[in-house]
Amino acid sequence: ERRQRLKCSHYMPVLEGNRAGQTTKFPCVVYCHGNCGSRVDASDCLDLLLPQNISVFAFDFSGSGLSDGETISLGYYEQEDLMAVINFLRSSGLVSRIGLWGRSMGAATSVLVAARDPSIAGMVLDSAFSSLTQVMYELANQYMKQVKVPKMLINGAISVLRKSVQKKGNFDIRDVNPEEASDKCFIPALFAHADGDDFVLAHHSKHLYERYSGDKNIITFGGDHNSPRPAFFFDSVGIFFHNVLIENAELEASEAPPPAYAADLNQPPMNQAASPPTAQAPELHQVRLTPPKEVPNNAWGDSHSLAAAFAPLGGAPGEGEDGVMDSEALQSSLREMEAELGPSDPNVVELRKMLREYHPASPSSATADVLNVPAMESREKEKK
Repeated sequence: ERRQRLKCSHYMPVLEGNRAGQTTKFPCVVYCHGNCGSRVDASDCLDLLLPQNISVFAFDFSGSGLSDGETISLGYYEQEDLMAVINFLRSSGLVSRIGLWGRSMGAATSVLVAARDPSIAGMVLDSAFSSLTQVMYELANQYMKQVKVPKMLINGAISVLRKSVQKKGNFDIRDVNPEEASDKCFIPALFAHADGDDFVLAHHSKHLYERYSGDKNIITFGGDHNSPRPAFFFDSVGIFFHNVLIENAELEASEAPPPAYAADLNQPPMNQAASPPTAQAPELHQVRLTPPKEVPNNAWGDSHSLAAAFAPLGGAPGEGEDGVMDSEALQSSLREMEAELGPSDPNVVELRKMLREYHPASPSSATADVLNVPAMESREKEKK
């Protein structure tokens, strides 16, 4: 319905020997990248899956890579992108069983889609988050350890962010909740998470694993959110997809036809166009799998910046030279909260009260105007 085009690449195995030139339906793994990634990230899958005669379909979510769109929604609209891709593949006649491999945002999106489409053969979920709002609270708490501000500001800021997203993005961040969707998932799943992940904490995958209704397994390993994955992770993924896509292939003939999500298969599903399924992107074979040594931590992969999480508010709050949030930044946050929530909102009232205590030094006239709204009204009445 958003009429955005998705850029895609479909990597197909090459048959040799007696099977050369034959038309074959290959099982397919759809790779779903993270919030700061693109289909280039699927390069890790090629050497693992193509030798097993499993095709790989990679695409840029709307708002990422070369696809249409300016913003991402961390799963809310991305699930419609993934549904469009799955429907496109089923109508192409080039694939048999379909599996999903998601990383971070892509893993969370896969869970949301799996709850709606039980015919997916299986999925690998690397660093999935269980709740978007929970991730936001945890990132904000990490930021609070570095910048000394009242914790009450977290609730107020997230309330402002939620209303801003509802207004500009037309969705509620509370609706991006893979943990609730996991109860409705019955397909095989392999969960994976790095122990040192400080962006999406490891307990998110554990909570999803505990609530997941289908066949499941979970593996953990060292590293952080964006670390290159160890060899045994790829071994586990290769075995998993071999089991759900190839070993169970004989069940394909007895399965009922999968449901169609678009009435007219001559048009791109969900009004989104995908590239021809046989399109190749040779440039994707030449990618750097690990960052150069001179690149600082978190300079690639998903963003750890609180400013990125609070982008709809114009960035993260500012701070003074001593690491304490300065008065003007606090005033600015208060004004934004008042504009979004209203001056009588409990969060605004409490924050105004805390700001008076937090900056007791003689404030400027502008500060006094912000922090002493009732006093201003009283002076106006006395003048009258």
